[in-house]
Amino acid sequence: MKSFSICALCAVFIVLSCRRSPSTSKQPDLTPQNDSIESVRRSNEPDNSFVKQSTDQQTAENLKTFLREEYLKEDLAFLQPLDRKFQFYKIDLNNDGNDEILVRFLSPYFCGTGGCTFLLLDKYGKIITKFTVTRPPFFVEQTKVNGWAILLVKDSGVFKELTFNDGSYPSNPTVLPKAPYDAPSGHAEILFDDDLYKCKTFQF
Repeated sequence: MKSFSICALCAVFIVLSCRRSPSTSKQPDLTPQNDSIESVRRSNEPDNSFVKQSTDQQTAENLKTFLREEYLKEDLAFLQPLDRKFQFYKIDLNNDGNDEILVRFLSPYFCGTGGCTFLLLDKYGKIITKFTVTRPPFFVEQTKVNGWAILLVKDSGVFKELTFNDGSYPSNPTVLPKAPYDAPSGHAEILFDDDLYKCKTFQF
């Protein structure tokens, strides 16, 4: 009788242990969460909300190398992650079949109350013009002077006309006289308009 009771108690203990084990044993969750899968999926898709002239990945990688290893090599120690952001826009300004690249910096390290620094590069990464105290957007007119498109930017409420001469555009729009007109033409291409023609932002 005593041995039967012991056997019965053992059987009950085994049954209870088996019932408890699934809920008390904690297994690692090896399945990615749905939102993680979705974020990976989105990161691999092209973002159609940006203008196509600003999204080429190879151009972005080339610019990152240029900024880190050449143009900003001496500044890297002072740059915070927030400072290492840029946008670009590819456009052929002189109808030679090759795109020039206008680079926009976005952080306070490159910007002040008067505007920001922009770089105009040729396809090899050579600096054509370093614009200072310049505010976006740029308006690129179809009209050309010395074979290069006229650029318009707004400064202190008026438009300034940038014309190409002696291998460069004027670097500081604030010292230029007012343009002889009050608005760009309806045919101008608009660069770095944050509301209508958004450019993709990259980090170097």
